[in-house]
Amino acid sequence: MVKERKKVLIIGIMDSVHLGRWLKQFSTEKIDFYIFASKKYRNQHKLIKTLTKQNRYSKFIFLSPIGSKFFNGYIDFIYFELLGKFLNKFTRIFFLTHLLKREKFDYIHAIEIQGAGYLLDNLDFKLIENQTIIVTNWGSDIFYFRKFSDHMLRIKSILSKADFYSAECQRDYALAREFGFTGIDLPCIPNAGGFDLELLRLDNLTTSLRKKILIKGYGGTFGRAEVVIPLLPKILTSYPEFQVHIYSVTDDVLKIVEALPSEVRSKIKITTNRDRISHSEMLLEFSSSRIHIGCSGSDGISTAFLESLVMGAYPIQTNTSCANEWVNLGAVASIVGLNQNEILDQIYLALKDDNLVDIASEINYKIAKKYLDYAVVQKKALEYYR
Repeated sequence: MVKERKKVLIIGIMDSVHLGRWLKQFSTEKIDFYIFASKKYRNQHKLIKTLTKQNRYSKFIFLSPIGSKFFNGYIDFIYFELLGKFLNKFTRIFFLTHLLKREKFDYIHAIEIQGAGYLLDNLDFKLIENQTIIVTNWGSDIFYFRKFSDHMLRIKSILSKADFYSAECQRDYALAREFGFTGIDLPCIPNAGGFDLELLRLDNLTTSLRKKILIKGYGGTFGRAEVVIPLLPKILTSYPEFQVHIYSVTDDVLKIVEALPSEVRSKIKITTNRDRISHSEMLLEFSSSRIHIGCSGSDGISTAFLESLVMGAYPIQTNTSCANEWVNLGAVASIVGLNQNEILDQIYLALKDDNLVDIASEINYKIAKKYLDYAVVQKKALEYYR
């Protein structure tokens, strides 16, 4: 007898647009999603909030320690991050232990490894050994953290318990096998779902006519925006008609931007990683940019790279990501090393060669239609909880 509704426990990052976009794909399915925060957060992402108010097909049930629908980020912090330091019964492990003693789920899905995966791995194995476990790799979950022996042990441990595994690039499927995963590979798709391409590309300005440079401003552990920022005085001297938008700027990179000459800074728009910009607003930035530059020390597919393909911004991406896999599929982009001269050469090429960026936009849109369209990705995502 086929079960009428399925129950899925989602452990993930509550303020992530990527998690919200993933869940939205299932809003017309007969699935009850129970969503638990894998780590502290500020606010539920508004898309997740919207989903939890839905009660038609899928149900999205937010698991709060005290059942509150208000100030969830603050409650989560006080309950788990503060009280949990002193009392075991206020820890995430304790909460999940009691939940799994009460409830049986068709799937337990850890979305991201260092938070959700490790949390799941810390549970008493008896609680989950008869459950169906899905582990999803985000970004550099395996690729970067494999360098550290303590992380490597934990990665191997959770992979050994997983029945299914998913990632955004083939590189990480191969690494999972290397690290002991013996279960079933789920479809390789963007972890944040696809794009409504026909709507997004309506009235887009021809790429060669755009006068904006878009730069991902991450520093910290993974980002390397500090490699490209010092190049801006040269670039804006050669191309004074251009404006620059540096987004998701972390504090370390902000200091570098603020140290630039005033005449350069006057042409730069800064959006920090604390600014609440919607996904649709960010896509508009891509649609008005001639090039997008993403520099990282380590990355997965890079969602920004995919957004460049979709919105017609010419992608310049470091080879520390999986972007080369998309070039192998036919996408047109510049894949560069973390070398300023190499990056500068490709920026100049993309700024002076109108034919290059316009042809790239056309070809990349075709690639996006084939692999990134919302319906295409959703069809594969629906296989996850069959």
